[in-house]
Amino acid sequence: HHPDVAVRAAMMILERSGSMTCESGGTSPVTAIDLNLGCPQSIARKGGYGAFLHDDSPDTTYSVLSKLRSKLPQEIGVTAKIRLPPTQAHADAGKLGNMSKINGPQTMDERMRCLIDCGVDLITVHGRTRFDNKVTVGAADWDAVAQCVQSARDYSGDPHYPIFANGGIECHHDVNKCLDKTNASGVMSSESLLEVPGLFCPGKGEIASSCTAKDVLERQLGYADMYLDYATVIPPLSGSLGVRGGSFNVVRSHLFKFLHRYLEENHDLRSWLGDQELNTIKQARDLMTDLRSRYNKIDEEQLRLKNSWGDDSSWYRRHRRRNTEEPDEPIQLSIEERKQLAKLRIQKMKEQRMKKFVNTD
Repeated sequence: HHPDVAVRAAMMILERSGSMTCESGGTSPVTAIDLNLGCPQSIARKGGYGAFLHDDSPDTTYSVLSKLRSKLPQEIGVTAKIRLPPTQAHADAGKLGNMSKINGPQTMDERMRCLIDCGVDLITVHGRTRFDNKVTVGAADWDAVAQCVQSARDYSGDPHYPIFANGGIECHHDVNKCLDKTNASGVMSSESLLEVPGLFCPGKGEIASSCTAKDVLERQLGYADMYLDYATVIPPLSGSLGVRGGSFNVVRSHLFKFLHRYLEENHDLRSWLGDQELNTIKQARDLMTDLRSRYNKIDEEQLRLKNSWGDDSSWYRRHRRRNTEEPDEPIQLSIEERKQLAKLRIQKMKEQRMKKFVNTD
């Protein structure tokens, strides 16, 4: 919220990464400082940052960007990731707080002109507003992104002004579709990459229904195995996601996304992964072994009959599925799976009683 503080933070990053001492012509560890003005989450609302900063305090936003560009070395880029501005309909509905009563929201063209006047070197545009989030999320508006691309290039006088498109990138096939539709310089993805890190690699990031069920299974298990290998060598910072669970909460979060479609069919393993008592790489590998054993003996035809092969079972579509008119059919567990789940619940209850006994002793 304070331009001078933003500059000091950026300079600290550059200094501590060795980017300020890089020899002329060399590659700097940090090539740009990005201001994320796209986060629509409730935590961003509370902190007054992300999309809420841009929508509710545009003047502050542009002061921060202008100060960054004027104070940082020219070889270090200053970039911004934004969302589409809220509409007059949002303002009329009173969704913009005081901004609804003052002078209304910016238009897309006004937003692009202000960003370019700040001197930013690259803009990423997410084709949704901050209100298109979680269960209210819909298709990304690539037509609006295309308008932003054209507006920025017309105003800057640079026919190649770099604009990246974001939103609606579910699989590799969507990359070229988006580029063709928006005329953007590049594409950014976020949600899908959390489940399929190989999204930008041909043949490794295709939508499930275009692959065999076995291939999807091996791909997702492979991502989880590879991640655990990396986390063993380079573990997340201690306490990255809270004191309780420490850095393993980072590992847990990634595994939930890689394995989402299969954990939805194996509720006992989903509960096990979510249990704070599971907090080591070895335990995570044991869970992976269990999960793999449940699918290894199932042939392709049987796998295709399971919900996990469907496109709607992906992490990317989890909110879209919940937002459909018809509720999903409940997932049926086998007798063995129900027994295992009951055992886990009983064990957890025993442990909780024991802890209570120890605390009161």
